[in-house]
Amino acid sequence: MKVFSKIVKFSTIAVFLLHFNASALTEGKEYIVLHSPIPSVPNSVIEVFSYRCTHCYDHHKFNTLEKIKEKLPNLNYSFYPVSSMGDYGKQANEVFAFAYAKDKENNIDSTDQNSFTYKVADAYFSAYFKKKERWENGENPEAFYDVGLKAMGVTKNDLEFFLKTDEANKILKSYEYANDISKNYGTPGFVVNGKYQITPQAITSPQALIKAIEELSKL
Repeated sequence: MKVFSKIVKFSTIAVFLLHFNASALTEGKEYIVLHSPIPSVPNSVIEVFSYRCTHCYDHHKFNTLEKIKEKLPNLNYSFYPVSSMGDYGKQANEVFAFAYAKDKENNIDSTDQNSFTYKVADAYFSAYFKKKERWENGENPEAFYDVGLKAMGVTKNDLEFFLKTDEANKILKSYEYANDISKNYGTPGFVVNGKYQITPQAITSPQALIKAIEELSKL
């Protein structure tokens, strides 16, 4: 999935402060309507991602959602990991669910670089792409868990206790929507209000992504 292929050429975030004229988007061209919408997420932008997706790593380095939030602060932003991708998709979902719950408890947005969500994502992306870690291709889940747990400064017991809670079950169930969404165009995927997914060909620049999100948030 080729999105933001020229991200590295943006020397500043000034492009995110540009004003542009609104224009109608076309279903099937700039966006699609999900057959199974994510319920109860109004006024939201969700990035569907995988720890092993190179384009997701590009968005992480650019901190795309945080930049969008600067332009559209009245929306809620979150990340949904895809469990069907990679040897440790299930384990990744559990760690990210814990991170999200802690961020919510600490009243910190997941897009913030001080959030557990950001730190966990940074740890896994760095391990996978920089260190080329593969954790024995599915044979060493404890080593995979350890990367995320160390990023948050918590123990496996902390995670296991959390996974027994109703909150954990609720978060993990919401993440399940990411699997079907990823089948449309792979990852990353950007979903507005749980219903509208922006097509990859519509994301030609940061401005285009912001424009599409702004328009879809009004539907």
